Amino acid sequence: MILALPARRRTVVLVLLLALSAASAAAQGTRLVEGRVLKPRGNLPDPFPVAGIMVTLHRVASSGGRPIDSTRTDAGGHYRFRYPAPTDSTAIHFVSAGYAGITYFSAPLRDPVVRGNDADMTVFDTTSRPMTITQRGRHVVVSALDSARRRAVIEVFELSNDSSVTRVAPPDGTTWEGGIPAHARDFRVGEGDISADAVRTETGRVLVEAPIAPGLKQLSFSYELPAGDFPLSIPAEHRTDVFEVLIEDQAGVATGAGFGEVDPVNVDGRRFRRFIARDVPPTAVVRVAIDAPPLLPRRYYIMVVALALGAG
Repeated sequence: MILALPARRRTVVLVLLLALSAASAAAQGTRLVEGRVLKPRGNLPDPFPVAGIMVTLHRVASSGGRPIDSTRTDAGGHYRFRYPAPTDSTAIHFVSAGYAGITYFSAPLRDPVVRGNDADMTVFDTTSRPMTITQRGRHVVVSALDSARRRAVIEVFELSNDSSVTRVAPPDGTTWEGGIPAHARDFRVGEGDISADAVRTETGRVLVEAPIAPGLKQLSFSYELPAGDFPLSIPAEHRTDVFEVLIEDQAGVATGAGFGEVDPVNVDGRRFRRFIARDVPPTAVVRVAIDAPPLLPRRYYIMVVALALGAG
């Protein structure tokens, strides 16, 4: 039987049915995600829906990962998936959408029901034309000497695409690059928003080939340097909003580019001196020096030996 209800009452009934459906899904061990795929309208505040785009639901666990369902968005850009609640505590689910050759991913779907803003994904047009990727932050961490007289260095960059298009690399080009010391060894890409597969090094340069979508992205990497490379000069290269240097050796200092020392920090029981500079120009050069303890005069050692012999 089909019921004809007044518009207002139909809306109330629909809301109640959706709520009951979501509650039922959670109770029966079935999860639900429903959202939209949207695209910015230039400088207009509201994005518009993208119809007919393929959206895929993925499952990843310690045993591996795979896509488990896919659908196309409707005329309003909507998509919807129901899927079994994971029995593996390591499993996570997320959705992806491909647009203009770029794949965009949602955040992990941690709740039994995810909808609205938490499930919406934004896609962008792309450009390979030169554009500014703003360096919001750069963080350099210098460790103490190890047994091989080498220092581990970690660098973390906060890169911001402030446009409404995704920056892609032109043929044989990059989306971002920066320098590393000539004697850097054991280069490794760390955790962040840019995959190690899209980062390479070449003649003292770190070259990023990954697309950089609008918003803030984090790039991190590490390498090792011999003790003889210090004092170390680090060219800024890019204008940087906040430049931070952490030095584990308590004799270390960072100077140049307006650096000043602030309160030290403790990380995993290790104490680091901390230096910060703001609004660093691309032409600036940061100098990281680690001073050796001063040598004592020869007569001091003679006196110590004499006292020791006298005590004996």
